[in-house]
Amino acid sequence: MMVMQQFLFMIASDENFYHAIEIDENGVCRSLFWADGRVREMYQNFGDIVVFDVTYRTNTFLLPFAPFTGVNHHGQSTLFGCTLLLDE
Repeated sequence: MMVMQQFLFMIASDENFYHAIEIDENGVCRSLFWADGRVREMYQNFGDIVVFDVTYRTNTFLLPFAPFTGVNHHGQSTLFGCTLLLDE
């Protein structure tokens, strides 16, 4: 799985990288979540309000993409993490 290779690379280069993968009983990926150390720190500082908005099947994999975003102290949107879901 190409995604897992990328996650392993990220783990090696960022000790605070976090990911979670949900695999069903047939070995099919149902969902992916990832957040690197920088965005996890941003969440610690600015995670009072989190927006979870799903784009509906517009990517190559036809999976809903859901970024977790918030607002920093400058009023700018900031990314806290991302997920691909088999279904909402």
